[in-house]
Amino acid sequence: MKTAPLFLSILLQVLPVARVAILGPAALPSTSAVLRAWALRAVVMAGTLDAVSGASAGISGLVKYSGTTPVGSPTFDVAEPAGLPFRYRITVSNPGSDYGKNYFNCTPLPPGLTINTNIGAAGYITGTPSEPGVYLVTLVAGNLNYPIPATAQATITIYLANAPPVITTPPKDQSVLLGSNALFQAEVSGTPLLHYQWQFGLSDVSGATNRFLSLTNVQPGDTGSYRLIVTNEFGMATSTVARLTVREPFLVQLMLDGPKLTNGAFEFVATGPIFTNYVIWQSQDFQNWTPFSTNWVVDGLLRFKDPQAATRPFTFYRASLLP
Repeated sequence: MKTAPLFLSILLQVLPVARVAILGPAALPSTSAVLRAWALRAVVMAGTLDAVSGASAGISGLVKYSGTTPVGSPTFDVAEPAGLPFRYRITVSNPGSDYGKNYFNCTPLPPGLTINTNIGAAGYITGTPSEPGVYLVTLVAGNLNYPIPATAQATITIYLANAPPVITTPPKDQSVLLGSNALFQAEVSGTPLLHYQWQFGLSDVSGATNRFLSLTNVQPGDTGSYRLIVTNEFGMATSTVARLTVREPFLVQLMLDGPKLTNGAFEFVATGPIFTNYVIWQSQDFQNWTPFSTNWVVDGLLRFKDPQAATRPFTFYRASLLP
């Protein structure tokens, strides 16, 4: 079955005082804010046999040390402030007794930290971390008596002391088919403990209290704007708004929304079918149209921007799909 090309038109009129944009169905406003929280992510140990001084040894985690005294239990999620001394040790289960042939490593280490990788070293990670961030590292524990070392994944989070939350990576727009799933996430720095709350519009989403927001079996009512609010004892951060677009499967339609003029550049959003070409057209008289750009769109969402719009007295835009 052939489908006639569909298009909507946007009229951009440049006047000395104002511009007027005319388009199809209006979208929810896309505004900005700030936020995301620190990655307290549990990483599953990937242990292996025949390591360190025993045939069944494996890495049990990182243990904090004060001098030579352990503090707390092994963990695969470490969080410490930047600029202060750091001392953790790689620990193993069933280590055996031939310690002189043990060796350890941790890679990649956060800036400012070191580990002695010599044979017979004790596996301490020490130093003064200098750059806040979330570092995914691989722990290694081996012994010369055995050919294969034990390895495990861990997360080392370095944060600024006494710092409010800061959004380092905001959530992104999502365009999904009706009945499928959507995932919003953000990255945040700041002093623990960080508390998360996702909002839909301006209302809290019940139970959405971590840095991920997973939506399943999305319906038209889920379409709208989402944001994350992060707090700790030193302040609050709010993320930029991310828009969820829910598309009907096999429904060939094209909608334009979100027009705005910023610093002389005219912008709008085109939403429609996935995995097809969107053609943006321009006209000065609403009769003779010239293709301005062709864009291959995989997710049904195209953000168009004409940085030269302010240089022309009248400009009309339309979007169409290649047949």
